[in-house]
Amino acid sequence: MARTVHRAKTVAVCLLFAIAAAVVLPQAAVAAPVLKEGMTGSSVKELQRRLSEWGYPVEVDGHFGPLTKAAVKKFQKERGLAVDGIVGAQTWKELEKSPALIHEVRRGDSLYVLARRYGVSIADIVEANNLSNEVIVVGQKLVIPKEAVAAAASGELAAAAPSGQVYQVRPGDSASVIAKKFNTSVLALAEANRLSDPNRLRAGQKLIIPGWNANIPRLIWPVKGRISSPYGWRVHPVYKNRQFHGGIDIAVPVGTSVKAAAGGKVIESGWMDGFGYGVVIDHGQGVTTWYGHNSKVLVKVGERVRQGQVIARSGNTGVSTGPHVDFRIKVNGETLNPIYWLP
Repeated sequence: MARTVHRAKTVAVCLLFAIAAAVVLPQAAVAAPVLKEGMTGSSVKELQRRLSEWGYPVEVDGHFGPLTKAAVKKFQKERGLAVDGIVGAQTWKELEKSPALIHEVRRGDSLYVLARRYGVSIADIVEANNLSNEVIVVGQKLVIPKEAVAAAASGELAAAAPSGQVYQVRPGDSASVIAKKFNTSVLALAEANRLSDPNRLRAGQKLIIPGWNANIPRLIWPVKGRISSPYGWRVHPVYKNRQFHGGIDIAVPVGTSVKAAAGGKVIESGWMDGFGYGVVIDHGQGVTTWYGHNSKVLVKVGERVRQGQVIARSGNTGVSTGPHVDFRIKVNGETLNPIYWLP
């Protein structure tokens, strides 16, 4: 009898341990794994996503490579953790805290506007959010990089980022070539863009040219439509090679009224080879606007036009794959991204 009671107690104790284990084990199973260089998988993707949210530019590809490790070490150092590049419990705990600043895009926002508002460079915002181009849409949520997060926490957001043109690095460019082109210094270029090594630029990288302000008039949109191809590097839709697109393509039906973005003097009007039927307006002080691929031009060279005047009908002429207006802004022959100058 005593042996039976003892056996029953033993079974009961074992059942209690089993129940406890059943409660504890699922919790242990969902604990964040320890991650280190060389690992791959969904947990690494989650790590990279959180690093990006904190403003550390890493590619979310699920591979824990040298760049991810460098970002982890930088995060650990800035959070007062042991700097080993290994993501353990303490690092996960800090990563799981929400970044202090997420901006939801509102009507009228642009990367240029946000950079000035939060005191960071456009390049910082692009890298923190892994953006492939400068186009943002209403309702989109953007991470404001850690520099601005720290400023917001102390109530010291900068009134404006360094003023200047946004320039996209092209093959063959160097810091000294760019600095000379815009009459600035390599040091000023490095400081404005937080470049740790200004001699290591990559094609497609976006730079602010410090202190450079074009006397661009207040512009209006030449047409209203969807941006089918943004400003910057792309694979050409016809030639299938990588080319720099110096304007924005605005998709509209053939025959749409194309309006002058600002008043000025027509300096080109008619057939412009790959640009199709085009119009170029000179606004003075080296500023010109370009309107391409039209079906018909309505103004002549030498004619003065006012802002909003219909100067052409949109089309699909020249090297084109569909009806649109190729709109460009140039200052002294250098293209600018129209998105930053349109309302």
